[in-house]
Parts: sequence; structure tokens; C-alpha cells
Amino acid sequence: MSEDNLISIISRNKARAALEALAAIAPTERRKHAKAVARLYNDRVLFAFQQDKTKGIRPHDQDAVIIGLFATATLPELKKLGYVPTPASVPIEDVFQALELNWAQDLVDYLVEDNPNAIGSIAPLWQSGLAQRPESDGIILGYYGLWHARRGVDEEVLLSKDVWRFFEVEGAGELSLANHDKFAKPGMETWSARLINYAEEGRLDRQRLLDASLDALERDFGQYRAGWYSRFHTALAPTADEIAARTERYLGLLSSSVPPTVSFALKYVQALDRSSPVEPARLLASLEPALQARAKGPALAALKLVERAAKRDKAIRTDAAHAATLSLVSEDPAVQGKALDLVDKLDQDNSEQVRASLADYVDMVAPSLRTRIALMAGTAVQQAAPKPMLPANIPTATQLKPVADAQDALALFLTVLESPRDPFEVERAVDGISRFGVELKNDGARLSPLKKRAGQVCKNHGDADIRAVLSLTGRALCEGTSIAVLRQETEGDHRRPIEENSLQSLHLARNGEMVERILSGTSLPILSLPSDSSGTVAAWDLAGRLADYRDAGATPGVADLSLALLRLAGNARDCIEDLPQSSEAERAFAYAMGRDVDIGPTPELWAAAWRARRPNKEDQRIVSLFGTQMPDCGVPARTKLNVVREESRGGEYFWVKVTVPIEPEITGESIVLPATPTCSVERRYFPVLHCGRTFADVSWASLSLPAASDTFFRQALLHQDVWQKLTDNHTRGYLEPFFRPGFDVSYLAAGVLAYYLAVEDKSVSSLAAEAAVTVLADGRLSANVFADAVKTFMLSGSLPTARWTKGFTAMAEAGASRLVCEVIGLLLDFEPEQCPRDLGGMLELLYELHVEAGTRPERAETLACLKSLPGGGKVAKFSGKLRSMTRQEA
Repeated sequence: MSEDNLISIISRNKARAALEALAAIAPTERRKHAKAVARLYNDRVLFAFQQDKTKGIRPHDQDAVIIGLFATATLPELKKLGYVPTPASVPIEDVFQALELNWAQDLVDYLVEDNPNAIGSIAPLWQSGLAQRPESDGIILGYYGLWHARRGVDEEVLLSKDVWRFFEVEGAGELSLANHDKFAKPGMETWSARLINYAEEGRLDRQRLLDASLDALERDFGQYRAGWYSRFHTALAPTADEIAARTERYLGLLSSSVPPTVSFALKYVQALDRSSPVEPARLLASLEPALQARAKGPALAALKLVERAAKRDKAIRTDAAHAATLSLVSEDPAVQGKALDLVDKLDQDNSEQVRASLADYVDMVAPSLRTRIALMAGTAVQQAAPKPMLPANIPTATQLKPVADAQDALALFLTVLESPRDPFEVERAVDGISRFGVELKNDGARLSPLKKRAGQVCKNHGDADIRAVLSLTGRALCEGTSIAVLRQETEGDHRRPIEENSLQSLHLARNGEMVERILSGTSLPILSLPSDSSGTVAAWDLAGRLADYRDAGATPGVADLSLALLRLAGNARDCIEDLPQSSEAERAFAYAMGRDVDIGPTPELWAAAWRARRPNKEDQRIVSLFGTQMPDCGVPARTKLNVVREESRGGEYFWVKVTVPIEPEITGESIVLPATPTCSVERRYFPVLHCGRTFADVSWASLSLPAASDTFFRQALLHQDVWQKLTDNHTRGYLEPFFRPGFDVSYLAAGVLAYYLAVEDKSVSSLAAEAAVTVLADGRLSANVFADAVKTFMLSGSLPTARWTKGFTAMAEAGASRLVCEVIGLLLDFEPEQCPRDLGGMLELLYELHVEAGTRPERAETLACLKSLPGGGKVAKFSGKLRSMTRQEA
């Protein structure tokens, strides 16, 4: 059996016919062609949507190719694919029986642990007796996936034993009861409903389900997953007798480390206390953890229960008052006020114990309550030390020192190859190779560690394009070949390549120029190495480097010089008088420095030179190099920030949509230059993200245009997923420039801060708060511009106002109270019908900050807005308090 014949069988036949044909071939003959089948699968099935379907073999049925894999490969080889596929149109047991495969058990054991979502596909292997069902947690995780929806389940096994493990196996990632039921499609039965139906039919013990759900809550599963068990318990609708029988268990859950579980337990304790009151002393002892809850609702509910317990047993009034002081740890002024009200009501004897406890909180409560608590504690109000403003000054640039010798260059390159998160170290590493590459190349033994590691990383660089760039650079140097040749070797590889229109492609092109120069026998610094921690290249540094190239008879690389010009600092340009103009590179530099020179012929080089001019006015000579207008290629780009609320058809869901139109408009995807790196282009199924998809990539991209970075921040606005939480959120990289010196904050940059303050991922929102304090405090961003950016998002009604309230609170705690007061005051300038929901929390924060600082709202527009705000509740309460501050002053 030839390779062509076997490939023809699996590419030209339907799955069943292919299986029958393969079964007639001896296993040893099939085995010879495993690599060819794997290539066909990778190229035409696994990532078929990324392939050019006009060329090569096009299988008629992808299941036939998958069956071909089973016929030729071993399980270890299937594992290397990254995902073991199974055919959908032919039963898996038929495949194993027809091909006489003896590794059914190994496949079952592997997939149950590695991919429980696949259990529905492989369950027939044990149901038909070809394997034994594993009894691991993976089986239970399979229920949490879509197994039961696709293939059904063995209800006898489910009801006799598996279902009770639902309350022991928490789940992980996307596989959990909470995730299953939350994302169940319309008409798809949830597990909660299914289990309740079983109980109503008498097929599951209701009392055991009630107890099992409490067992799960006592295990302190993660908050999101624990929520399913509390909702399930509530959905079972326990009767008053069933609740009373579990009194101790509800009281015990009040000490749970999961806040929603505490709230859940409090509801049942409240119900218990109404129907069959709990012994007061026992209740009081159990409530202590709930009294210290961070959330407002549980703390207030616990205080109400304390009050009821003390009302039933006057002997514990003092103890109850002391317990109420525990709620003063809350950050919510409303909770603190209720706690003081209760202490005032219960502590009739003015207990020393209670006064001592109150004294501990005098400096911790909200400013508006400090005088009151000090009087109750019998102590003086301590003036809190002013919080330091961070930072006190604009960050100072520090010089970026090149590596000193070949050994340091090699060591640093190996370091960033492993972890390229610091873009300045990446640049120093590339520059070090550029300076000492010839010396290293002449001593091959020194490069052996780099050769080995670069080869390994090149095969598996993960998601970071920058690691792919560095590994290709290392390989090219060690193997004495060009990066372009190495890239051709990986064509057809199923891993995602470096995107052609990304900044990393510019990075790769620059490094390719460097390697070609080194292989020709010339070591020189790269032109684009930043001069200091601002990320810019000083004019005199670039002039000196170009002189070094001229003296060495070397031609500067277009990508390297383009990047150097994009990084060119805007100051000290008049100090260089004599600028040679004998080459295109020298003319481009002279043009960037403001000289009048002949233009052309390399478009991307002159676009970068035009971007480097200050100011960069329209130049039709640059435009003519492209034949059409391109933003920031001889014509200044004009951008707008648009934020709208979009809703689902029925209106039950809504989300934020951020667009940043750019003019002139970019058409097509064939020309995207270093000067316009962040224009989103749809390519097949994935958008091109020019700044990259990892923290390391985005951080490096932030150095592409350090002095004029609106295109970078445009991508930051388009790239953000406001609801996403990640263990290492790459979008934090978009905030890096705010902490660098010499960076002027534009309106789009202010928009990024405003948007990122409202991101659900705390690692992003907290860093955005710190960045906002940094640029507001040193004057690089005005409160007016920042408030206008926040208002653009807030008034769209597409994100919770409470997100900005939390962000402003974090900024105030960092020492920016005065600035936060000013920003919120500027936000309060809209028509009554534009009033955002949940504005009360922000008004409360503004009130407390004014009380703490001894100031009052003074801006006429702010006071007019406060007077016109609609609604009641907290909005009415604190708008009134803020206006009364001005009246009292008057």
C-alpha cells in the first residue's frame, strides 16, 4: 500500500467507506503512513479554516481523515496533536472493532482525565465492553460538560452513585455545575431542574439532597461554583420543619469564607428566627463572622439579627452592643452608621468594654461619622495623616546602558528568550547580539546553549509572538542562515504564525536585517535601541549610530531605521547642524529632523520619518509614495472615541461597544505600515491584533511609538474585553506607558484609563487607578480631559457606575482625594434623563471626601446637576447632603 493510495482512501471517501477500506489493510502497512496522515489532518482538518483551500488535497469527509489517524497512529502520537479527535458520523466502537485496535482502555483513561468534554464520544467504548469505565473525578466533570446532552447518561449509575459525587467534586475551569446551568441553551434542561425532577418523582432522596447541598457549601468551594449549591438548595424550597431540622448547619455556614454563602445562610437564619427563634446567646456567637462581612447586605442583616436577639434577652444587651462594633470594620458608611445606631440603642450603661472597642475604630470610620464615634467612645478625633500623593514628580528618565561584552550579550539574550516581559531588556538583548554577533559567531561552542534552546522554543513558543521572533533570531544566528529561510520551513505548521501585519513582524524584519549583517561579518549597534527609560531614541544617539554605519560601509536596515525614527525623541533637534544626506537613510533622518530633502523611494521608511517630525503636517510627497491616503503616512490620522450600549434582541442582555473610527480610512489588508500599526483588520476568522495577544507582546509594542502613541491606545480600546478575568491579563501591557517619563497623555490615552477603571479584572482596574493617579498628579493629564473620557463611557449606560466608584475610591486611597473630588464634580454635568444608574455610591464617595478635606462643592454646573437628579434612595440622600454643605457654608 503506497502513501498516495492510503491518502486517496481517506481523502476521497466518506467515513464509513474509508473505515471499511482501511480495515482491509494490514496494520503494519497502515502504520508506515502515520506521518503523512497526520500532516493531512493538521493541514486540512484541524486548522482547515486557516488554509488556502484552492491548493492541495481537499478531503471529502473530515471524519474519514480522523479514522485514518486511528488506523495509522499510536495513542502517544495522537496526544501530540494537542487534541485527540473522534469521528462524529461513525460510532467509535465500530472504529476500534473494525481496525482491531487494542488501546481502547488507554484512550478512555487519557480522555477522561485530559478532556472530560469528550466523555460523550468515548462512553460507547465501555458501554460496549471494549474498556472499563474509570471511577475518577473526570467522570463527574463529564456530567458538568455536555455529555448528558449529546449522548444521554446511564440513569441507573447516575442515581445510585454518581449524583452524590456532584456535591463532592467542585469542578474546574469551564466544567462545573454553575457553568453548565448558567450557559444552558433555551430548551436545554439544567442539572438543577433535572435533580429536582428526580426528587419529585421519588427517584432521589429529597432530604439527602438538602443535606448534600449544605455539605458542598461547607467545603468552601470557589465563590462562583459554590453559588450553584446555594441556588439549588433554595430551589428545593425547604419547608419550615426542614429548615428547623438544619438550624446548626445554617448557623455554622455564617462563618464561611465565601461571602455569598454567608448571605445565603443569613436568609435561612432570619427565617428561623421568625418561626422558631434561635437561643439569643447562641445566635449572637454565630453572627460574629457575618457582622464583619465586607458586603453591605450581609452586615446589615447580621446587625438586624443582633438587635432582635438583644430584644428577646436583655441580659445580653451589652454583649450585643460590643458585637455590633464589629461591623465598623466595613468600608460602607451606611453599615458603620447602622452599627453606631445599634450601639447607641443597646449600650445604655455606657460600658467600658464597648467604649474601648469603639475607640479602636475612631480613625477608621467614614469622615462624616468620626465626630459621632469619638463622642461615643469618649476620646478625641485623631486627625489622620494626609495620604502621600503618588507620584510627587514626573518620572525621571534613566539611561539605558548597552551590554558590555559578548558573554553578557549571550546571557541576556538567553534570559529574555525565556521571559521577554521587559521590553527594554528585550531591546538591550537584541542590541547586544547586534554588537557582538560576529565575535559570538566565530566561536561556535559559545553559541551551543543558544542553538539548543532557540530550537526548542521555536517549536513551542506558546502564545507569545515575541518569543517566536527571538527564537527565530537565535536559530538564524547559530545556524548561519536567514530568518526568511527558517520561516519558510514552518509553512503549513498548524501553530499560529507571526501575523504579517503585526508589530512583531516589524520586530522580526529588524532582527532579520541584523542577522544578515552579522553573517556578512559586521557587528554594529541596532539603530532603534531606546536611549533611556522613556523608550525614545535621542537625536544625537541616532546621528552617532548612523555615522558608525557609514564608517563601516554598512547600509542601515529599513525596518531598524523605521523603528528608530518612530522612537525618535522630540527634543534637542536643533543641536545637530550638519546632517549628511548622501543616502536614503540619511535623507530620511534629516527629514525627520525638520530638513527639506528629496523624498523616496521606500514608503514605510518615509512614513516613519514623517511621523517623527514635530509637528507632522500633511506632506503630499509622502502620500504620493503610496498612491492613496493612509492615516499617519503623510496625512495626520484623525480619530474619535465612540461608546454605545448594545442590547440583545429581547433586551435581557446588554454590553458595551467601543469603536474608534480613523480617518483617512484604511482599506484592505495589504499595506499596514509601522506608522499605522494598530488598525484592526479582519483576516479570515481572526482579527489582526497589531500589538499582540500576550503581555510581553503588548508591552514591547508600547515602545513602537513612545512619543505619539494614539494608534497604540486605539488598539487598547478595541482589544479590551471588559468582562474577562485572566490570571495574567495581557491588556495590562497597554498601561505600561503611563509609568514612563516623557509621555504626553492624549484623549485616547485618557479614554483607556477611563475604560480600564471599569474592567471586571481587578488586576487591570487597580493598575489603571494607579496609572490615573500618576498622570493626574504630575500634570500630564488634566482632570477635565479625564472626566470627559469617563463621562463618554459612563453616560452610555453600558457599564455599572459602581465600577468607577471603586476605581475612584482606589485613587483616593492612593493620595489623590482632591483630584478625585474634582473629577467627580466635573462628571456631574448632564441632563436629568442622562443620569446613570447606581450613581448614589459615587455621590456618597464625593460627600465623604469633601467632609474629610473640609471642602464643599463649588462648581455651579455641579450644584445644578445635583439639584436636578431624579429618583430617591441614596442618590437623593447624598445629593441633598452635598447641596446642604454649600448652604451651611453660606
